[in-house]
Amino acid sequence: MFLVFWFIVSAIISALEHTVENVELNEEEQTRDGVRAFSSFMKMQKEEFANNSVLANQVEQMVELMDDNPDVARLFSKLDLEVALVQHKVIKTVVDIVKDEFARIESNLDGDDKGGIDLANRIIKLLSEESTVEVFQKSGENHVKKLNEEVTKRKNACSKKKAEGDSCGKDWSVSYGNALHLSSSVFTTTGWGWHSPITTGGKVITMLLIIFQIPFYLHCLATTATQINNLLDNILGLSNKHQDLEELTMETANTRQRRLVLLKGLVVLAGFLFVHMMVAAIYHFCTTGWSFTDVLYFEFVRTASVGFGDILPEDEFTLVGAIFKNLLVNIPGQVITFALFVRALPIMS
Repeated sequence: MFLVFWFIVSAIISALEHTVENVELNEEEQTRDGVRAFSSFMKMQKEEFANNSVLANQVEQMVELMDDNPDVARLFSKLDLEVALVQHKVIKTVVDIVKDEFARIESNLDGDDKGGIDLANRIIKLLSEESTVEVFQKSGENHVKKLNEEVTKRKNACSKKKAEGDSCGKDWSVSYGNALHLSSSVFTTTGWGWHSPITTGGKVITMLLIIFQIPFYLHCLATTATQINNLLDNILGLSNKHQDLEELTMETANTRQRRLVLLKGLVVLAGFLFVHMMVAAIYHFCTTGWSFTDVLYFEFVRTASVGFGDILPEDEFTLVGAIFKNLLVNIPGQVITFALFVRALPIMS
């Protein structure tokens, strides 16, 4: 029931959130955050120009423009500086700026930093070559060409769908993978923050997801953890009359045996959790190119349901990745952790 609920809710979120129009809305929302940050920065600059009425007035106009006009984010989200740099043929200027910056960095390095000085000189030499500038220019031109082709293709497909009475949805498999990842980050309380609902319907569904699926998920964790601990008790030789973990805290004739079984079970669960995390870490080490420290850090943060969102594997957002990473990595890790915690409760109390 839980898995069916997960798939259905994800399908609803996907239908609400992942259309071409909503992708543009998401870009606007991200741009709006940048506009707010820039507006706050300019407000602080007003004090710097207090003695210059002309500049102070100019800053005031900029702040007023950004704060009072809701269309600012919509227009700024359409900016593509990479395309602009290519079209205005200022790639060489940008490369020269970067080269001069590395020259400044090289001059400020300590004389004993041979490695840093050598690397800076190699970068400066590379950026000084005309062929390097040509590589950036040609790459930018190819990017602009592909971008224009993609925009034209998307507009044509959208017009065709509208003519047929359909909405301009993105590819279902891509959007559904994102929706599965979003919903799973909600009910596992990980909250990576890489995706968030942007439509009114999507936000309402997410609130309902929090209200109903998180308790449902916690119930599944609790019942599964209880079954795992009962199975461990039977395997490790605890009497059947102590199958309920609450009975383990009651005074009986065999307190020492019960405590020994509890400790053995803790060791077994800790071993399973360690092996589970290491297998997942090795997988991510082989597929992401991260350092082993980073993958261990990521797995620990994931298992703890902290979810900083600073690093996240790209396959998390694919349809197959969203399903199997949750079923084989995320959820099992949380089940083992919860079983470990529940088993430790009688000892801690």
